[in-house]
Amino acid sequence: MNDEQQSQPIELEIKFSVPTGAETELANHPALRADGTTPPQTRSEVTTYFDTPDCRLRAGAASLRVRRRGEQRVQTLKLPSATATAFGRAEWEWPVHGEVPDLRCLAETPLGTKLSHRDELGAVFTSEIQRTTYIVRIDDATIEAALDLGVIRAGEATEEVRELELELKDGSAASLYRLATALQSSLQLTLGAESKADRGWRLRTGRTRGPVKQPDIRLEPDVTAAVAFRHIVATSLANLLANQPAALIGEIEGIHHMRVAIRRLRAVLALFRPHLEPHAEARFTAELRRIGRVLGEARDWDVFCAETLVAAGEDGVPASLLDLLRGPAEARRDEAHREVVAELNGPAFTSLVLGLAAWAEDAATLAAPPSREAMQLLMADLAPLLEARLARKALRRGRHIRGRTAEELHALRKSLKKLRYGIEFMAPLHRRKQVKAYLRGCKALQEQLGALNDGTMAVRMGEELGEDRVAALAPAIAALANWAQARRARALKHLPDGWNAFKTVQLPT
Repeated sequence: MNDEQQSQPIELEIKFSVPTGAETELANHPALRADGTTPPQTRSEVTTYFDTPDCRLRAGAASLRVRRRGEQRVQTLKLPSATATAFGRAEWEWPVHGEVPDLRCLAETPLGTKLSHRDELGAVFTSEIQRTTYIVRIDDATIEAALDLGVIRAGEATEEVRELELELKDGSAASLYRLATALQSSLQLTLGAESKADRGWRLRTGRTRGPVKQPDIRLEPDVTAAVAFRHIVATSLANLLANQPAALIGEIEGIHHMRVAIRRLRAVLALFRPHLEPHAEARFTAELRRIGRVLGEARDWDVFCAETLVAAGEDGVPASLLDLLRGPAEARRDEAHREVVAELNGPAFTSLVLGLAAWAEDAATLAAPPSREAMQLLMADLAPLLEARLARKALRRGRHIRGRTAEELHALRKSLKKLRYGIEFMAPLHRRKQVKAYLRGCKALQEQLGALNDGTMAVRMGEELGEDRVAALAPAIAALANWAQARRARALKHLPDGWNAFKTVQLPT
């Protein structure tokens, strides 16, 4: 952990959307009425969010606000956390006297060198909230549970707020996750996909925050396996949630990045599998696979509509035939996107995210008893063994590659993805040049296998479109299949060379 990470005060907070009419059930929940929980207190809060004329804070994913609570004024700055956590942000708070931010307070924050007293700040939107708070004590932790009911205003645009925020004030994150899980499982709550700041900007601009690529994993040389696992899971979950708003509005890249985050989570479970508690690992892997299929179906139809049909036309398939497929394909695409929205807004997705985050934090249940010592080893010592295991699996699946079926080649492609992600996770612990060389070999072979899979998917999806209208679409499906088979044949021709090149690359040390 570097000095910047150590100096950042981290707010660990889980936000739920609260259904209309659920306030009474929430107030009567045993977790909020247990011994040690303070009686609820309700107060009114008006919060104004600020930015520069060129929206510099928004561009840096920062929010700066002044909140009025009676006679009190509190200025708050929030930034993305330098420490990996699915629900954490860096947060600084100061009491102030006025209605606008005091920029002198920012001197010791990362914004200290980016804003000065000469910068003009203007109000961009406000929230008006009735907040009911409970102070909950669980084990060693103190948690503030806050029910927020109110409205966000940006000019003439408004949006209702119905949120439950659980903020860890002190103690272990595991206790926060236990409370969140208890409330979510009985009340069927779903995670709030956007912060109030994100919602305010959406109201002001009419645009949801765009897709977010996952940052590189940063591991220190002395990190243990358990801490590395927690870090990778947290980073991947944070990226999964960051792309949820874009995916919910049908943004193609938002869905793609969520699917990649699911794959990366499956990959880290596969990498550490020999040392994880097997029942929990199997349960999370199965649920990640199920949600991945929902996202994958939408992604497949996105690619078919936006790329496959275009490429077929560029290669000479008559537009009149492709146009026959376009309408039914768009209908399938819309249906798949509706399934994504239903899944992400459902309790199962929330349960998965909370459960996986909690499990990664809980050393007592993370590993089976024989493997607990292994998870306390230095990651640098354990990584070569875990990577070699994934590499052996990929090499087994690629033997006699000329005779492999389409299904077997697809299985090889999936093994290579897990291997590649595993190497990327551990990259900071290896020699950089060796990592780059190995990843080049992985990616080159993956691209060849991807071209084969694209051809297979084009045929399969064309046939799916013809299930209800076989006669009408038969000529178009046949033309698409012929085009796809020709592309597969070209890719197959070069596959043995790509496989032989990959086999010669050594795992990084």
